Amino acid sequence: MKKSILLTGILLLCLVLVPTGTAAQEILAEIEITGNENIPEEEIRAQISSQPGDEYDREVLTEDMEAVYEMGYFEDVSVSFQSTAEGLKAIFEVQEFPRLAEIDLRGLDDVYQEEEVKEILGVAEGEVLNAERMNIGVRDLRNRFQDDGYILGRIEDVDVTPEGVLTVDINIGYLEEIVLEGNEKTRDYVILRELEIEPGDPLNYNQLQRNLERVFRLEFFEDIYPDLRMVSEAQNTANLTLEFLEGNTGSINFGAGYQQNPEGSNWFGFLDLEEKNLFGRAQEISLYGRLGGEREIRLSFYEPRLFGTDLSFDIEGADFIQRGDRFREFTTALGYPLFADWRGNVRFRHRNNLHEDILTRSMTFRGRQDTRDNPIFPQSGGINELTLEFGGYLVGGDEDFIKYGVETRRFTEGYQDDHAVGLRVRTGLSDAELPQQEKYAIGGPDTLRGYDRMTGDNMLLTNLEYRVQIIDNVQGVGFLDIGHVWNHEPDEDSPEKIFRTFHFSRSQGLGVRVDTPIGQVRLDYAFDQDWSGTPHFGFGHTF
Repeated sequence: MKKSILLTGILLLCLVLVPTGTAAQEILAEIEITGNENIPEEEIRAQISSQPGDEYDREVLTEDMEAVYEMGYFEDVSVSFQSTAEGLKAIFEVQEFPRLAEIDLRGLDDVYQEEEVKEILGVAEGEVLNAERMNIGVRDLRNRFQDDGYILGRIEDVDVTPEGVLTVDINIGYLEEIVLEGNEKTRDYVILRELEIEPGDPLNYNQLQRNLERVFRLEFFEDIYPDLRMVSEAQNTANLTLEFLEGNTGSINFGAGYQQNPEGSNWFGFLDLEEKNLFGRAQEISLYGRLGGEREIRLSFYEPRLFGTDLSFDIEGADFIQRGDRFREFTTALGYPLFADWRGNVRFRHRNNLHEDILTRSMTFRGRQDTRDNPIFPQSGGINELTLEFGGYLVGGDEDFIKYGVETRRFTEGYQDDHAVGLRVRTGLSDAELPQQEKYAIGGPDTLRGYDRMTGDNMLLTNLEYRVQIIDNVQGVGFLDIGHVWNHEPDEDSPEKIFRTFHFSRSQGLGVRVDTPIGQVRLDYAFDQDWSGTPHFGFGHTF
C-alpha cells in the first residue's frame, strides 16, 4: 500500500502522558530512541533539548517531537513513558521513510532532464527519503516552472511505497489550440510558421513571447493581443487566441526635385511602389523608377519560404544611368536560418557597364541577426550584420576585388517609456583600390546627413538617434552622425600615414517621422561642422 507524503507539512504527533497528579514531581531519568534503522541516534538526540535530570515538561517534549519530525526523515514520531525507580523514562519512537530504491518522474515530456529534477527535489536513489528537504524542492521546482515560462506547470502527486519507490507526477501544461483573429489579409500559415509552439506542445510563455516578436518583425501588424484561456483544469490545457491589428503593408512614394552636380543640373522625378505582404503570403515586390538626369528603373521580388521550406529567394533586375554610364544589373540570392536568430544569405550579382563594356560579377556571403522587440519603434534588441563580397576571381568578370563589412545596431529605452535610443556603427573595408562603381559611399539622408555623396575604398559610419513618440503617428528625432571614407594610397606603408587619412565629418540635427497611409515619411534638418543647414526628405527610419 502506498503512503502519500503530506506536502503541506502537517503532522499528527502522539504524546502519551503520565497522570497529571504526579507530573510535577516526576523527573526524566532516561531518554530512549527506538525505530531508527538508518538515521544515526546521535543526529536524533541532537534535536532533543530535554535531558535526563530535567523535570517533566509537556510543552518542551512536544517541541522536541516536532524538532525530530522536522528532520524530514520520519513519517511519524511519538513519545511514551515508563515509570522507573529513578523517575520517568521517555521513549521516542520514530518511523522512518524508506531508503529510495527507485525514483519515477512522470510527465517531464523531455522538457527537463531527470537528473536535473532530482537535484532540485533533493532526492537520490540509495538515500533515505527526506520529506522536509523534498517539500522545499517541490516549491523550488514550481518556481523553476514559472521562471522558465511553463506557467501551467504543476506537481499533481507525490507518493512513496514501503519498498522505496518514489513516484512524482508532473503536469507541465499543454497548448490545446491556436486561434487567429483579425488577420483578414495575412494567411494563417504565414503566422503559424513563425511560431515554434504547436497544439499539443508544452505551453511556454517565454517561448511564446519570442515567437510573437518574430511575428511582429514581419512588419505586417500594428499590434498583437495574445490571450490564454484554460480549456481543461483536469488535463491542464489552454487555448491561445492571437488577435491581430493589421497595418498597411503597401506604400506609394513619389516626388520631384532639382539636382546640382559636377555633370550639370537637372530636374528629376521618381516613383517607388512596394508591397511587403503580396496577397497575404508574405512575399515582397517593389518597383522603383526615376526619370531625368540619372535615369533608373528597378524591379525586385522576394519569397521568404521557397516551396514552403526555410529557404528564402529573391531576385532583382535594374537598368540605370550613373555618371554618364549606363548599367544593367541582375542579382539573385538564397537565404537560410542558421542559429540564434541568425540568417545566412548568399547573393550573386551580374552587372554590365554598357558604355565602357565592363562586366562585373560578385558573390556576397551575409549573416544577419535581428533581435528587435518592435520593427517600427524598437526599444530593445538590435541588428548585427556581417558581409564578405568577392568580385571577379572564380565567378568571372573584368574586375577583381574583396570587400568586408560589419554593421551593428542597438536600441534601448530612453528617459521615459515612450522614448528610445538608437545607435548604428557600420564599417566597410577592401583589400585594394576598388572600381569606381564598387566604392563605398556616405552622405545624404540615409547615412551622413548634411553632406553630399562621398566615396572611397573604405568607410566608417556612426549614427546616434534619440527618438520620442510625440503622438500615436508622429515621432520626433534628435541625431548625431559621424562618418569618413578613404582610399588606398600607394605609399601607405606606415600607421602614421594611414592615421592622417582619417578626417571625420560630423553633423547634428532634428527630425520628424510621420506615419501615413503610404508609409512613414521622414523629414530631417542637418547641420554640418560649419553649421550650414541641409534639409533631407525620405521614407522610414534612417536605420
